[in-house]
Amino acid sequence: MKNIIIILLLPAIILASCNTHKKELEQLKQDNEQLKKTLELRDQDMSNFMQVFNEIGDNLAQIRAKEQLITKQTSKLETGQNKVEVVKNDLMAIDELMKKNRENIQSLSAKLKSSHLENKEFQKMVTNLQKTISDKDIEIVGLVKELENLHYEVKDLYSSVSKLETENVEKGEIINDQDKALNKAFYIIAGEKALKEKEVITKKGGFAGIGRVEKLNQDLNQSLFTEIDIREKTTFPIDAKKVKLITNHPSDSYIIRKNEDGRYYSFEITKPEDFWRSSKYMVLSVD
Repeated sequence: MKNIIIILLLPAIILASCNTHKKELEQLKQDNEQLKKTLELRDQDMSNFMQVFNEIGDNLAQIRAKEQLITKQTSKLETGQNKVEVVKNDLMAIDELMKKNRENIQSLSAKLKSSHLENKEFQKMVTNLQKTISDKDIEIVGLVKELENLHYEVKDLYSSVSKLETENVEKGEIINDQDKALNKAFYIIAGEKALKEKEVITKKGGFAGIGRVEKLNQDLNQSLFTEIDIREKTTFPIDAKKVKLITNHPSDSYIIRKNEDGRYYSFEITKPEDFWRSSKYMVLSVD
């Protein structure tokens, strides 16, 4: 009976085995096609990479040759418009070649992120190439400076020089703005009654919201104050019998001068850094 069951099940077992084998073969075929496609893409990526690498290498070789031509041309004793034009044309050609190199290296970096190549080794190659291009850029900027010293008007012909000058100007403007902000302060000089009416000081005579934390009360009218550069403005002319400094500042950082008749005529900040450290606002009550 057992043998009969086995005989009856045998075709089903064989069929299942065949189906499994067929599926395995189909999977192997798919895997093989995928591997083949991956290898083809890798080869294509490799070809593209090497093409760009070779182009950058050729560009660098042309740049070196033109640098030598410029050096040779400028070392000659004779002068003339033709010589100047040759130097300018060579420098413009170098500029175009360097632009292509920068574009190519950016393209390589972008492609590397989506390629089928081993990233680590190729990333090292790209990094080294980036350094080579950067070093060459510095070298050419130096050459441009040398040409300028020889009275060749060529600084506008090489992009990096113009870009560097623009960046320096922008940095200078930023630094200048930061410097102004750090040295900015505000002051108001008025009678006590006027200061109270304008709500600069409270009825008790205290300063409304401006203390050691250098924070202005939101309700205070900023336009009432005069803005100054603390490096430039240190003396404030006054004419009063009574003078009171409302804001908090070190007593040894200023002097209030008066005439022989006892009237005060000048408020002078003798130590600006110390004076403005506690508050960037000065409120002076005079009567």
